[in-house]
Amino acid sequence: MLHRSRYYASLCFMENVDTRGEVGATTVYELSYLLLPALAAEEISAKGSSLKNLISKTGGELISFEEPILIDLAYPMVKVIQTIRHKAGSGYFGWIKFEMEKSNIAKIKKALDNDFNVLRYLIIKTVRENTLLLGKMKMQKEGRVRKEESEEIPDEIPKGVIAEDIDKSIDDLVIV
Repeated sequence: MLHRSRYYASLCFMENVDTRGEVGATTVYELSYLLLPALAAEEISAKGSSLKNLISKTGGELISFEEPILIDLAYPMVKVIQTIRHKAGSGYFGWIKFEMEKSNIAKIKKALDNDFNVLRYLIIKTVRENTLLLGKMKMQKEGRVRKEESEEIPDEIPKGVIAEDIDKSIDDLVIV
């Protein structure tokens, strides 16, 4: 019996120890969230600010964020608020990257679960470095730009270029 209690005590202690062995060390997280599309324009930015304030008040340090933008969802999602089912085919997507102690994440989750305006959310561990190319989300415009670029390719060979020279240079590049 005594052996089990020592083992249990060591497990409880290990939950608060980081991989480097430091007690109370912080981890970098990213919160991605979807807000209900029924929100007014003023409420959207206010809701994003309130989520950042929630993280700061809970002991987190903000690293970077992106304000919520309206996106179409791949499938309809349902959120039950009190006894009413709200079906959403779109939502306001935003994200916040922050650093916080692992013990405070439960407070963030509880607040997000009780928030009626949050359709879905996801909290993941991540790295501090910026992993986005330009720092902005590229949604539907990205596909349109690629189509427009492909249309700019000329069908004819430009003047001053001989087709035989092109064939010869291609043959030189091909390894048989």
